[in-house]
Order: sequence, then C-alpha cells, then structure tokens
Amino acid sequence: MRTFAAGAVALLAFSFAVPTAHAAAPRTDCDKALAAAQQAERYYDGLKTDLLRSIADGGHPGTAQRQALQKAESVRNSTSTEAERVCAGAS
Repeated sequence: MRTFAAGAVALLAFSFAVPTAHAAAPRTDCDKALAAAQQAERYYDGLKTDLLRSIADGGHPGTAQRQALQKAESVRNSTSTEAERVCAGAS
C-alpha cells in the first residue's frame, strides 16, 4: 500500500508541475476544460497502472486503493463530459 500511496503522491505532484512548465496557459473555457480532463485522465491512468503493478507483484489492493481508483474514474468521466459540453458550446 505504501508503494501505491507514494506513486499517487508523486503522480499528483507531477501533474501540478507539468502545467506550470508550459509557457502558454489555457486561454479559453474550452482550453481549461480540456486541460482539466487531460489531467484527470493522467491521474486515473497513473493510479490504475500502480494498482495493476501492485497486483502483478503479488499484492492485494485494499479498499482505500480501490475507492481511490473509483473516485479518479468518476472525476475523469465528469471532467471529460464537461469538456465535451464546454467545447461543443464554443464551436
């Protein structure tokens, strides 16, 4: 579980550092919504990868890990839906 938590913290820290490295910040509501959706996607993918790696290494994910993945999936889905809605309105 410590490996999972450490990976999640590292991924979260990286996800905040990457956008600041880019010179151009999102300008439109669509850009902002897409950036949020992409960040949520990366976070979910990272959690899922860590969970699967833990299982492959013989670990047994706990309830907290599974709930974190479910929450990340929910956030990923809602930010994706929101981006679709915002960007469709921008066209």
